[in-house]
Amino acid sequence: MSEIETLMEKEVGIMQLRSSVFTQNLDHLGLVAGTIRQLGLIESIDALFGENSRTTKFVSVGECVAAMILNGLGFTNQALYLVSHFFSNKPVDRLLGSHLTSEHFNDDALCVALDKIADSDPSQFFANVAFPIAMNRRYRRRFARLDSTTFSLEGAFDGFGGSPEDAPQIISVTHGHSKQHRPDLKQITLSMVNSGPGAIPIWSEPLSGNASDKKTFHETIARVRAFQKAIGDLEEFRWVADSALYSKDQLLSPTTDFVWVTRVPETIREAKDLSQKSDNELSWKQLAGGYKYHTVTSKFGGVEQRWLLVFSDAAYERESATLEKRIEKEKIAMEKALWHLSNEAFACEADAKKRFLEVVAEFPLHQADFSVTTQAKFLKRGRPAKDAQPQDQEVKIVQPTIHENKETISRLRATKGRFILATNDLDSSAFTDEEILKEYKDLAKLERGFRFLKDPWFMLDKLFLKTPNRIAALTAIMALCLLVYNVAEHEMREALKNHNKTLPNQLKKEINNPTLRWVFKLLDGISVVTISTDKVVHSAVSNITDLAERIIRLFGHETEILYGLEDSGQQGKVKKNGKK
Repeated sequence: MSEIETLMEKEVGIMQLRSSVFTQNLDHLGLVAGTIRQLGLIESIDALFGENSRTTKFVSVGECVAAMILNGLGFTNQALYLVSHFFSNKPVDRLLGSHLTSEHFNDDALCVALDKIADSDPSQFFANVAFPIAMNRRYRRRFARLDSTTFSLEGAFDGFGGSPEDAPQIISVTHGHSKQHRPDLKQITLSMVNSGPGAIPIWSEPLSGNASDKKTFHETIARVRAFQKAIGDLEEFRWVADSALYSKDQLLSPTTDFVWVTRVPETIREAKDLSQKSDNELSWKQLAGGYKYHTVTSKFGGVEQRWLLVFSDAAYERESATLEKRIEKEKIAMEKALWHLSNEAFACEADAKKRFLEVVAEFPLHQADFSVTTQAKFLKRGRPAKDAQPQDQEVKIVQPTIHENKETISRLRATKGRFILATNDLDSSAFTDEEILKEYKDLAKLERGFRFLKDPWFMLDKLFLKTPNRIAALTAIMALCLLVYNVAEHEMREALKNHNKTLPNQLKKEINNPTLRWVFKLLDGISVVTISTDKVVHSAVSNITDLAERIIRLFGHETEILYGLEDSGQQGKVKKNGKK
């Protein structure tokens, strides 16, 4: 054989080898898929639909939902109709089932799944999945936290992918008060309830874009309580929400039969008077974290309730800084307004003073002294002659020196860092003042969840479906993404604490409470390598570092299987250096 023939034979061999080896990106998706398996999401969702669980002959509603969750938590900003593209370089058989491929998750299958969820009522669908998880895994606690947010939408909503246009609309996509500060865009509202230390969402309810929290909060509570009764969950929640819950006609109605904790609106006269009391009029009790509080009993609205006037050092510093900026901004605006006023002419001092007081009243944080000057006025236009006598006189305001209204500012500053919490539970031994503050502060966990869903890398940063019912169904998928994420993060942190272990944060400091988002980043680069020959196909997970292995083992057996660590820790796994 000639040298040229030998080289050609080697090249053919190399080409054949290349065609039989391929890699797929696994990264952190095994953590997500492992959590989905541990929660039994696919099985529980398919059980809800029974014989109607198939979207196509290949995939079920549960499998489509799992695929959308993986897409959502993949942080690639892929739109729904690109889910099959998202999975084109992922090990679908490993993540979702050996009988599935990326082509099975086309937009037709996913839209059918969304239509089925919409037909079953997205709120009920989500609750039927989430409540059993919360109850079986003891995430459900006695407090339920309620809040809402809005999602802006772009484009028209005139049907998409063959959805029935005459189907009753679950929500209305319309303009409303925008919490995203985009009043120019139509929107929807999402109301959510979570519970427990992991902030696990247990209720998700899509609402029209113009929904009002003052009304819908009470309707959501009624729906959740009815659902609890229907499934036999008879332990009543204590409800925690912001000041939109506090209303005379609903919350303070004689028919209210649940325990509530909320913030008292500052517009109420009684609340305003309490907030403005001086320190020597109050009996402060110190708490950790820079908090102190003073308790009073109120009968506002005819309902006896416990009020906590709370002071926060951090809030005081933040609000005081904002007040200083407001004072300076108002001073500049007042100087400009009074300069313009000093160039106006008035017929008499009384007219000048009236206008001066009107302008000064627009700037409550400052004061100015009134003084005028009188000038001769000639009726003829142009420069008057030397011996000309003025026919009239005019009054002008002398531009005054501005100084702060110390009394008003002092009164305002005294209210900074203060807010009032209220509850109708008067038993401070069973429900302590400290618990009231703690539970109200935990509302921030819901707000963090909303920020998570609005993250630019999350697939739902901009809603893209064009029918209100599918958008409503998609909010249930959004909530399930948050549920899976929060469960995984909570259980990871619990595993770290229970086993006295740590992971490095972004600054390489060892901690026991890293965010799951950061942990996801630590698994970047993990791949599934598949080598196929005429006789056998072999797959192995590659690039698992020692740190990655430590992370994976925190998530339990199902996740270990996905990464090939189910036995001695070495089978089906290729180390970073390429050796098995």
